[in-house]
Amino acid sequence: MEEIMVFINTHRIFTVVMLIINIILNSTLVKRIDLKINKNINEAKGRRLVENSIYRKCTYTVIKYVNNYERRCGKTRIYKWAKNRAKRGGFEGNHPVSTYLFLQLGLPILLFIIAFILNFPSFKEPIKVSILAYITVEIVIAKRKKRLDMKLQRYGYKIYKYLHNQIVSGIKVTDAIKTVYEVIEDKDLRDVLLRMAARYELTLDIDAALDEFKSVYDTQEGESFCVAVKQGILTGDNQNLLARQENIMFKKYFNYIQAETDACKTRSIAAAIVFTAIIVTMILVPFFFEASDAIGKLFSY
Repeated sequence: MEEIMVFINTHRIFTVVMLIINIILNSTLVKRIDLKINKNINEAKGRRLVENSIYRKCTYTVIKYVNNYERRCGKTRIYKWAKNRAKRGGFEGNHPVSTYLFLQLGLPILLFIIAFILNFPSFKEPIKVSILAYITVEIVIAKRKKRLDMKLQRYGYKIYKYLHNQIVSGIKVTDAIKTVYEVIEDKDLRDVLLRMAARYELTLDIDAALDEFKSVYDTQEGESFCVAVKQGILTGDNQNLLARQENIMFKKYFNYIQAETDACKTRSIAAAIVFTAIIVTMILVPFFFEASDAIGKLFSY
């Protein structure tokens, strides 16, 4: 405190000037903060405050750039490859392709740059980080794709059963396809079937509608479904094929449930063994130390 007073007495003019500047700056800062947090001002601005916020401006800029990129590069090979991968990986939203490209390519590059800045001039750590990020994203996407494929195996028999019952009741195959999504509870599979029905409703092109389905489910089960549907539309009669497919998919569903049950049993047994081992260890370790101390004392005499 004494040093500060000595400095003020020694440099009085400088102190006064800096004090005035600080007062002006602080008053301006306080006014701006008050404009942001004042409740009455926020209520008066209403919607305009949200539209002019920094977050909104940044979001608008990013969305505008993404839209321009998708419009400019929509027909390139890498965009089509990313679009197929994004669909099969279950990416949804307004910009699934851009999201996939950022996670698959942009994120490793961004992490490489950050790691290189932090570890300059070494390239070893940045390369490790980017490779690890790329592999992690690949694993996550593979798991998402596997989960989507398992959903078709789990709910596939309901699709065939619904189509078979509708056709047996005299409903046209084309009309049954438009409403098949209603029997599926799972959101991901339901959305795919809904997009397929919407595509067929708009274009009346069964190949384009089935391509929408196969772009997500490119497995054997998805191919069998597309064959059954297309045959029903071309011939007008695919009851036997639908019945056989329903039987096959129900067996797969039963096997899936049995595998889940066995996995739950295995996890339960493993958890019980781990907890039992922990309890036994907590009991035996103190007993072992006490026995060692007793034996040591016994032989010390």
